[in-house]
Amino acid sequence: MQHTARKKRKNVIATNSYKPFSATILKKIYKMFANKISQNFFGCNIYVLWLSILWTYFSATTLHAQIQTRTYDEDPFELQLKNGQRIYSEADSISISTPFKITIASRLRKDYEIIFPDSNSFPPSLILANASYGSTAFEDSVVYTFQYFGNQDLLLNGLQILYKAKEDTFSITAPPIRLPFSSKLELIIARGDSLELNPIKPNYDFINPWLFVLILGIVVTILVLLWWYYRFRNKAIEPKQSAELPVYESPLQKLQNELESIRKDDFPKTDDNVKVYYLRISDAFRDYYETLYGFPALESTSRELLEYLNKAAESTAIIQKIRSLLNNADRVKFAKYKPNEEQIRLLLDESFACIDLLIDRHKRHLQAHKQEFEQFHGYPQNSEPGVSLQ
Repeated sequence: MQHTARKKRKNVIATNSYKPFSATILKKIYKMFANKISQNFFGCNIYVLWLSILWTYFSATTLHAQIQTRTYDEDPFELQLKNGQRIYSEADSISISTPFKITIASRLRKDYEIIFPDSNSFPPSLILANASYGSTAFEDSVVYTFQYFGNQDLLLNGLQILYKAKEDTFSITAPPIRLPFSSKLELIIARGDSLELNPIKPNYDFINPWLFVLILGIVVTILVLLWWYYRFRNKAIEPKQSAELPVYESPLQKLQNELESIRKDDFPKTDDNVKVYYLRISDAFRDYYETLYGFPALESTSRELLEYLNKAAESTAIIQKIRSLLNNADRVKFAKYKPNEEQIRLLLDESFACIDLLIDRHKRHLQAHKQEFEQFHGYPQNSEPGVSLQ
């Protein structure tokens, strides 16, 4: 490209030197033949023709000179880039390991790719932490974040910026930049502080800490022994209190007692008493199954209780009896059903008949329930309920 610029300058100089020489020759020829041509018949036409030729020549020469002048006045792209590069830093000084930023900017040219210096272009004392690239309508730039690990002023020169096109590549050296080095030692010296080491302080005698540990251990041991002595002494003085084992109550016996209590009560005559009568019988059977099987029968609906009995492989006869009792109780409670005296007495009779079925069916379950109760309360072998454990 530099060779092309020099060639354009030579063409402009040659054209400008040729222009006055050609114009002088044409003027002399015109003066020689102007008088003769004006005398003959066709002189006027020839004169006009010569004027046209001269005007065309001067116009073409002037236009060519203007084009060459514009080409000569334009700086080559390399010179424009040299004048458009900038390198600067916001930091006025640098110190060890303190991050600082340096910015390099160059004029933008769309047909060239700008390649800024990478980490290999900087001295080893500079550690590149980050490089942030940016672009505007007029220039491209890169902001470097460095950490300096040296002890002298930093001078950056000779940084090459590459400009790369399809068939042309050249580099331009960025302007140098100097950043002074700042040290904490300089601040200490500026304050007038001495850099000499202070004298070592004398050693002091301290009390052995293990002595306190030994004393603390002895005190804790004495306190533990006193606590142990008074605790077991009070136990020895306290009289032995008799304790009786709780009496086991069979769920079936509890159901039977509840039905006997309902039979002994007055016969229900009002609607509220009838509702209580049916609910007591229903709850008695629910409590029986909840105690024996651990199923929450009191909080369950009638349908849930019957489904559980089917899963527990209860006999069909017992399930039919329980279903009849639960349905009658639900009808009285929710459907405002009003049974007559015969139906009320029949409900209690069917309840006692159901007990007979439960005795045969749940004999093993009741025995297992009793053994579980005795094990839970710590019954000794061959002991009877109500026996004192002295």
